[in-house]
Amino acid sequence: MDLGLRLFKDDDSPLYVQAADAVRAKIADGEFRDGDKLPSVRKLSDELGVNPATIVAAYRILSNEGLVESRAGSGAYVSGAASPREAKARGRLPAACDGKSVVDLAANAPPRSLYPLDAVKRFLAEAVDIDGGCAFDYQDAAGYRPLREALASRLCLFRGAEADPDDVHIVSGAQQGLDLVARVLLRRGDVAAIESPGYRGARDSFLAAGARIESIPVGDEGLDLDALERLAAARPLRLVYVNPSFQNPTCSVYAQPDRERLARMAALHGFFIVEDDQLSELAYDGVCPPSVRSYDRDGRVFHVKSFSKTVMPGLRIACLESASAFRDRVEAGKRAIDLSSNGLMQRVLERFLSSGGYDTHLPAVRSRYSQAAAVFCAALEPYRATGMSWRQPTGGINLWLSLPAGATAGAITADLALRGLAVAAESGFRHEKGIPPDGHLRVSFGSVALERLEAAARAIGESAIRKGCE
Repeated sequence: MDLGLRLFKDDDSPLYVQAADAVRAKIADGEFRDGDKLPSVRKLSDELGVNPATIVAAYRILSNEGLVESRAGSGAYVSGAASPREAKARGRLPAACDGKSVVDLAANAPPRSLYPLDAVKRFLAEAVDIDGGCAFDYQDAAGYRPLREALASRLCLFRGAEADPDDVHIVSGAQQGLDLVARVLLRRGDVAAIESPGYRGARDSFLAAGARIESIPVGDEGLDLDALERLAAARPLRLVYVNPSFQNPTCSVYAQPDRERLARMAALHGFFIVEDDQLSELAYDGVCPPSVRSYDRDGRVFHVKSFSKTVMPGLRIACLESASAFRDRVEAGKRAIDLSSNGLMQRVLERFLSSGGYDTHLPAVRSRYSQAAAVFCAALEPYRATGMSWRQPTGGINLWLSLPAGATAGAITADLALRGLAVAAESGFRHEKGIPPDGHLRVSFGSVALERLEAAARAIGESAIRKGCE
């Protein structure tokens, strides 16, 4: 049996998430039916060429979703309560349709035209010339020291206080940062709160660690902090995941008082926060809001900073900043996962930051995304009359599009896929049990060429009209 992991377009997802996606897809397609026994951990790990622990984590995710049940001494089975519809609602949307070329507005990634390839080539050569084979040795698990110092200096800009380079840990992408936090903080049965709609990779990391997930609503102004307060007062809460700047997928920006309140709540109720920062530097006006970490006085916030959206996804270098009390545990966890991050790419990013190249690059990136947002929203404007609505983006690369009454994101996504256009449906970002809401699309206008945006917007609007009338 081939579960087709290679079919997924992977930028940040770890192997256990991909394995869970593959099994979920088989359930959604009806190839695995209610009561079917799934391949054993050993058999599936051998077939896919991964560690057995990867399959254990994948089955744990599916079990927490109610799609799979474990029977002592027998193995894993498709749950009798599972349905293809629910599996599809929880599944990953393909970035391509039947191998055809698509306009990919689901990618949540920068276009290749923005990759600073000339600078990268120059810094690659410099790193090899200066450090020689050292750049290819096993690296310090905590990361390349000059990069940690450069990142600590940069983090200071957003909080008005110093960051200790010893508390800045280099990780292989933001997803690994989330995995590390889960490894350090969570034990089986701990309660972790996440945004809904929100980033599924965070949920899957916490599920794989054995946590119980609680969903907190996200609206136009960010996380419902009153709902979070009620949860924290009612149950022992261990961890809260937030993506406060141009949140994925709603694009909301937490207000400064809410960021401050969140840090105070963590201290009051004794929970920790993992703050996922991918897009704060993509505010179109260049004004980056203070991080939640900047209000942390009690060592409760883990700050994950990624460069996949501002530089390029293939860099695979991010950082995790934590309180000094967790320094040794984070470093030990990193060493256990993959020993160290790529030494050559760490040196490239350090040179990009220290040379001033990154600060020169950012205005051009912001301008490109601001222009894309303007073009795309202008092309959508005639469809407001149908009931479609959105908030004009002030940063980032996505648009959270509210659909007209009667139209569902799942139906529109399928319709657009037949026309060579990929978008992401709301259901893929929902974490509530049962059939999730599906009245929005996340459209990554930053991922495609400017000249294709008007046609893409019209295709989305026309699809919404067709599906709303059915």
